[in-house]
Amino acid sequence: MHRLGIVGHRALDPEAREFVAFACSALIAEAQRVTTVAAVSALAEGADTLFAEAALSAGATLEVVRPYEDFDGEFPTAERRRRYRALVDAARQETRLPFGSRSTRAYEEAMRRVTDVCDILVAAWDGTPPRGTGGTADTVRYARSIGRPVIHLDVRHSVIVRGSAG
Repeated sequence: MHRLGIVGHRALDPEAREFVAFACSALIAEAQRVTTVAAVSALAEGADTLFAEAALSAGATLEVVRPYEDFDGEFPTAERRRRYRALVDAARQETRLPFGSRSTRAYEEAMRRVTDVCDILVAAWDGTPPRGTGGTADTVRYARSIGRPVIHLDVRHSVIVRGSAG
């Protein structure tokens, strides 16, 4: 089995959303030609959710990392919460981190957990430097420090960059 993890931006313009959805589907399909695939995601809105949906559509398994107990409160509308809960219900496994509420530490730990358990990290990211801990750029830096391969979905230019992420 091959585990593909995702980190990425939550706020994506329509063009970037379309690119990320397409690229995630393509990467998962490519990996499935070689082995079975498990997608690892914290299921935040944006890239994480698009990746999880692509994985399930392709017949891959989904493994979820929940950053904190009340994470479904991150989703501001009933429809978005329903989408989140449907993904959690479809997951083969859910790892719940021991944080009770939203915090930078909870997000940082969730992104590290995704990175630690995957074979390849997919980063849907604009390539800008870290603006703090627990975000996409910080997670890419962490992945590289532990030797985790990174595939960069460059959301500014709509290109897939293999083996480099800024």
